[in-house]
Amino acid sequence: MSGNIFSQYTLTFEEGELVYSQNEPGNSMFVITDGKVELSKQKGDQAEVMAELGKGDFFGELSILEHVARTETAKALTPCSLVVIHRGTFVKMLKSNMEIAFRMMQKFSTKLRQAEEKVDQLLIAVNSFESETQKTRPGIVVPKEKKVVGKLVSLATNRVFILDSDDNLVGRYDPVTGIKPEVDLTYEDENRSVSRRHAMIFRRDNRFYVGEEIGVLNGTFVNGNKASQGGEQLEVNDQDTINFGMLAFKFYLVKDE
Repeated sequence: MSGNIFSQYTLTFEEGELVYSQNEPGNSMFVITDGKVELSKQKGDQAEVMAELGKGDFFGELSILEHVARTETAKALTPCSLVVIHRGTFVKMLKSNMEIAFRMMQKFSTKLRQAEEKVDQLLIAVNSFESETQKTRPGIVVPKEKKVVGKLVSLATNRVFILDSDDNLVGRYDPVTGIKPEVDLTYEDENRSVSRRHAMIFRRDNRFYVGEEIGVLNGTFVNGNKASQGGEQLEVNDQDTINFGMLAFKFYLVKDE
Protein backbone atom coordinates (compact mmCIF):
# COMPACT_ATOMS: atom_id res chain seq x y z
CA MET A 1 0.00 0.00 0.00
CA SER A 2 1.34 3.42 -0.86
CA GLY A 3 2.63 5.73 1.87
CA ASN A 4 0.24 8.33 0.48
CA ILE A 5 -2.84 6.51 1.76
CA PHE A 6 -3.85 9.66 3.66
CA SER A 7 -4.19 11.63 0.41
CA GLN A 8 -6.40 9.23 -1.55
CA TYR A 9 -9.85 10.42 -0.50
CA THR A 10 -10.04 14.14 0.25
CA LEU A 11 -13.18 16.13 1.03
CA THR A 12 -13.35 19.91 1.36
CA PHE A 13 -15.64 21.90 3.65
CA GLU A 14 -16.42 25.60 3.82
CA GLU A 15 -16.29 27.62 7.03
CA GLY A 16 -19.28 26.76 9.22
CA GLU A 17 -20.20 23.63 7.24
CA LEU A 18 -21.09 20.49 9.20
CA VAL A 19 -18.90 17.43 8.73
CA TYR A 20 -21.38 15.34 10.71
CA SER A 21 -23.94 15.79 13.49
CA GLN A 22 -24.18 14.22 16.92
CA ASN A 23 -26.12 10.93 17.07
CA GLU A 24 -26.08 10.31 13.31
CA PRO A 25 -24.68 6.93 12.14
CA GLY A 26 -21.11 6.81 10.90
CA ASN A 27 -18.59 4.34 9.50
CA SER A 28 -15.59 6.56 8.80
CA MET A 29 -13.00 8.74 10.48
CA PHE A 30 -11.34 11.93 9.23
CA VAL A 31 -7.77 13.24 9.13
CA ILE A 32 -7.30 17.02 8.85
CA THR A 33 -4.82 17.98 6.12
CA ASP A 34 -5.64 21.69 6.14
CA GLY A 35 -7.79 24.05 8.23
CA LYS A 36 -9.48 23.70 11.62
CA VAL A 37 -12.44 21.66 12.89
CA GLU A 38 -14.53 22.17 16.04
CA LEU A 39 -16.00 19.26 17.99
CA SER A 40 -18.99 20.05 20.20
CA LYS A 41 -21.46 18.05 22.25
CA GLN A 42 -25.11 18.97 22.69
CA LYS A 43 -26.23 18.91 26.33
CA GLY A 44 -29.87 19.90 26.58
CA ASP A 45 -30.24 23.32 24.97
CA GLN A 46 -26.51 24.06 25.25
CA ALA A 47 -23.71 23.08 22.85
CA GLU A 48 -20.39 22.63 24.66
CA VAL A 49 -17.18 22.91 22.64
CA MET A 50 -15.08 19.81 23.31
CA ALA A 51 -12.04 20.50 21.13
CA GLU A 52 -10.59 22.56 18.30
CA LEU A 53 -8.48 20.41 15.98
CA GLY A 54 -5.92 21.35 13.35
CA LYS A 55 -3.68 19.88 10.69
CA GLY A 56 -2.57 16.33 11.49
CA ASP A 57 -5.36 15.67 13.98
CA PHE A 58 -8.00 13.01 13.41
CA PHE A 59 -11.53 12.54 14.71
CA GLY A 60 -14.59 10.31 14.35
CA GLU A 61 -12.52 7.20 15.02
CA LEU A 62 -15.04 5.65 17.43
CA SER A 63 -17.41 4.97 14.55
CA ILE A 64 -14.91 2.64 12.88
CA LEU A 65 -13.62 1.04 16.07
CA GLU A 66 -17.15 0.39 17.36
CA HIS A 67 -20.55 0.37 15.68
CA VAL A 68 -21.76 3.49 17.49
CA ALA A 69 -23.42 6.71 16.42
CA ARG A 70 -21.46 9.95 16.36
CA THR A 71 -20.86 11.13 19.91
CA GLU A 72 -20.31 14.77 18.93
CA THR A 73 -20.92 17.30 16.16
CA ALA A 74 -18.00 18.18 13.88
CA LYS A 75 -18.02 21.57 12.14
CA ALA A 76 -15.45 23.31 9.95
CA LEU A 77 -14.12 26.40 11.75
CA THR A 78 -12.26 27.47 8.61
CA PRO A 79 -12.21 26.21 5.03
CA CYS A 80 -10.60 22.82 5.44
CA SER A 81 -9.57 19.62 3.68
CA LEU A 82 -10.24 16.25 5.29
CA VAL A 83 -9.19 12.76 4.30
CA VAL A 84 -12.07 10.35 4.90
CA ILE A 85 -11.06 6.83 5.94
CA HIS A 86 -13.75 4.14 5.95
CA ARG A 87 -13.64 1.04 8.14
CA GLY A 88 -12.41 -1.27 5.39
CA THR A 89 -9.63 1.09 4.35
CA PHE A 90 -8.63 1.55 8.00
CA VAL A 91 -8.24 -2.20 8.54
CA LYS A 92 -6.09 -2.50 5.39
CA MET A 93 -3.90 0.39 6.56
CA LEU A 94 -3.27 -1.27 9.92
CA LYS A 95 -2.42 -4.60 8.31
CA SER A 96 0.01 -3.08 5.80
CA ASN A 97 1.70 -0.44 7.96
CA MET A 98 2.23 -1.04 11.68
CA GLU A 99 3.83 2.42 12.00
CA ILE A 100 0.45 4.00 11.26
CA ALA A 101 -1.15 1.81 13.93
CA PHE A 102 1.51 2.82 16.45
CA ARG A 103 1.08 6.53 15.70
CA MET A 104 -2.66 6.23 16.13
CA MET A 105 -2.15 4.48 19.46
CA GLN A 106 0.01 7.43 20.51
CA LYS A 107 -2.78 9.80 19.49
CA PHE A 108 -5.34 7.78 21.46
CA SER A 109 -3.04 7.88 24.47
CA THR A 110 -2.70 11.66 24.16
CA LYS A 111 -6.47 12.09 23.90
CA LEU A 112 -7.00 9.93 26.98
CA ARG A 113 -4.41 11.86 28.96
CA GLN A 114 -5.93 15.19 27.91
CA ALA A 115 -9.36 13.95 28.99
CA GLU A 116 -7.94 12.95 32.36
CA GLU A 117 -6.31 16.38 32.69
CA LYS A 118 -9.66 18.06 31.98
CA VAL A 119 -11.26 15.98 34.73
CA ASP A 120 -8.47 17.01 37.10
CA GLN A 121 -8.92 20.68 36.14
CA LEU A 122 -12.66 20.38 36.70
CA LEU A 123 -12.09 18.92 40.16
CA ILE A 124 -9.64 21.71 40.97
CA ALA A 125 -12.17 24.31 39.77
CA VAL A 126 -14.92 22.76 41.91
CA ASN A 127 -12.67 22.70 44.98
CA SER A 128 -11.59 26.28 44.31
CA PHE A 129 -15.21 27.39 43.97
CA GLU A 130 -16.14 25.69 47.22
CA SER A 131 -13.22 27.41 48.96
CA GLU A 132 -14.14 30.81 47.53
CA THR A 133 -17.75 30.51 48.62
CA GLN A 134 -16.50 30.11 52.17
CA LYS A 135 -14.57 33.40 51.93
CA THR A 136 -17.02 36.22 52.56
CA ARG A 137 -14.42 38.87 53.37
CA PRO A 138 -13.81 41.36 50.54
CA GLY A 139 -10.39 42.26 49.21
CA ILE A 140 -9.00 38.72 49.07
CA VAL A 141 -6.89 38.33 45.93
CA VAL A 142 -5.94 34.84 44.82
CA PRO A 143 -2.55 35.01 43.09
CA LYS A 144 -2.42 33.66 39.56
CA GLU A 145 -0.17 30.64 39.13
CA LYS A 146 2.89 31.53 37.08
CA LYS A 147 4.01 29.08 34.45
CA VAL A 148 7.70 28.55 33.79
CA VAL A 149 8.68 28.56 30.12
CA GLY A 150 11.66 26.68 28.75
CA LYS A 151 13.71 27.27 25.66
CA LEU A 152 16.22 25.32 23.62
CA VAL A 153 19.10 27.13 21.94
CA SER A 154 20.94 25.29 19.18
CA LEU A 155 24.69 25.21 19.83
CA ALA A 156 25.31 25.04 16.07
CA THR A 157 23.00 27.76 14.72
CA ASN A 158 21.79 29.68 17.83
CA ARG A 159 18.22 29.02 16.68
CA VAL A 160 15.79 29.28 19.59
CA PHE A 161 12.86 26.92 20.24
CA ILE A 162 10.34 28.01 22.89
CA LEU A 163 8.79 25.36 25.18
CA ASP A 164 5.56 26.93 26.43
CA SER A 165 3.32 23.85 26.38
CA ASP A 166 2.99 21.04 28.91
CA ASP A 167 3.79 18.53 26.14
CA ASN A 168 6.35 19.43 23.47
CA LEU A 169 7.08 16.92 20.70
CA VAL A 170 10.65 17.07 19.36
CA GLY A 171 11.25 15.78 15.84
CA ARG A 172 10.84 16.51 12.15
CA TYR A 173 7.77 17.31 10.04
CA ASP A 174 5.88 14.13 9.07
CA PRO A 175 4.38 14.35 5.55
CA VAL A 176 2.43 11.11 6.10
CA THR A 177 0.22 12.48 8.87
CA GLY A 178 0.90 16.21 8.43
CA ILE A 179 2.02 16.44 12.06
CA LYS A 180 4.41 19.32 12.79
CA PRO A 181 6.27 18.96 16.13
CA GLU A 182 6.29 21.80 18.65
CA VAL A 183 10.09 21.63 18.36
CA ASP A 184 10.44 21.19 14.60
CA LEU A 185 14.04 20.31 13.74
CA THR A 186 13.39 19.71 10.04
CA TYR A 187 15.63 22.57 8.92
CA GLU A 188 18.08 22.20 11.80
CA ASP A 189 18.83 18.55 11.05
CA GLU A 190 20.54 18.38 7.65
CA ASN A 191 21.82 14.85 8.32
CA ARG A 192 18.38 13.57 9.38
CA SER A 193 19.79 12.13 12.60
CA VAL A 194 16.56 13.09 14.41
CA SER A 195 13.49 10.87 14.08
CA ARG A 196 10.13 12.35 13.05
CA ARG A 197 8.88 11.53 16.56
CA HIS A 198 12.14 11.68 18.49
CA ALA A 199 11.36 12.78 22.05
CA MET A 200 8.88 14.57 24.29
CA ILE A 201 9.71 17.44 26.63
CA PHE A 202 7.14 17.56 29.42
CA ARG A 203 6.36 20.39 31.83
CA ARG A 204 5.01 19.11 35.14
CA ASP A 205 4.57 21.43 38.14
CA ASN A 206 6.92 23.93 36.45
CA ARG A 207 9.68 21.34 36.09
CA PHE A 208 10.83 19.92 32.76
CA TYR A 209 11.49 16.31 31.81
CA VAL A 210 12.67 14.55 28.63
CA GLY A 211 11.40 11.17 27.46
CA GLU A 212 12.51 9.38 24.30
CA GLU A 213 9.94 7.99 21.87
CA ILE A 214 9.89 4.30 20.97
CA GLY A 215 11.79 3.36 17.80
CA VAL A 216 14.36 6.20 17.92
CA LEU A 217 17.75 5.13 16.53
CA ASN A 218 20.19 7.92 17.35
CA GLY A 219 19.43 8.53 21.00
CA THR A 220 18.49 11.36 23.35
CA PHE A 221 20.93 12.57 26.03
CA VAL A 222 20.82 15.03 28.95
CA ASN A 223 24.33 16.02 30.05
CA GLY A 224 25.58 12.79 28.51
CA ASN A 225 23.00 10.58 30.23
CA LYS A 226 20.91 8.58 27.77
CA ALA A 227 17.13 8.61 28.00
CA SER A 228 15.50 5.18 27.80
CA GLN A 229 12.81 4.62 25.18
CA GLY A 230 9.37 4.77 26.75
CA GLY A 231 10.98 4.46 30.17
CA GLU A 232 11.86 6.78 33.02
CA GLN A 233 12.02 10.44 32.05
CA LEU A 234 15.13 12.54 32.69
CA GLU A 235 14.68 15.83 34.51
CA VAL A 236 16.14 18.87 32.72
CA ASN A 237 17.48 21.83 34.66
CA ASP A 238 18.55 25.32 33.68
CA GLN A 239 21.59 25.36 31.33
CA ASP A 240 21.67 21.59 30.89
CA THR A 241 22.88 20.27 27.53
CA ILE A 242 20.42 18.12 25.55
CA ASN A 243 21.35 16.06 22.49
CA PHE A 244 18.80 14.78 19.97
CA GLY A 245 20.69 12.56 17.53
CA MET A 246 23.63 14.63 16.26
CA LEU A 247 22.11 17.95 17.36
CA ALA A 248 23.11 19.67 20.60
CA PHE A 249 21.09 22.29 22.51
CA LYS A 250 21.36 24.36 25.66
CA PHE A 251 18.25 24.37 27.82
CA TYR A 252 17.18 27.51 29.71
CA LEU A 253 14.36 28.27 32.13
CA VAL A 254 12.48 31.53 31.61
CA LYS A 255 9.87 32.73 34.11
CA ASP A 256 6.61 33.76 32.44
CA GLU A 257 5.79 37.14 34.04
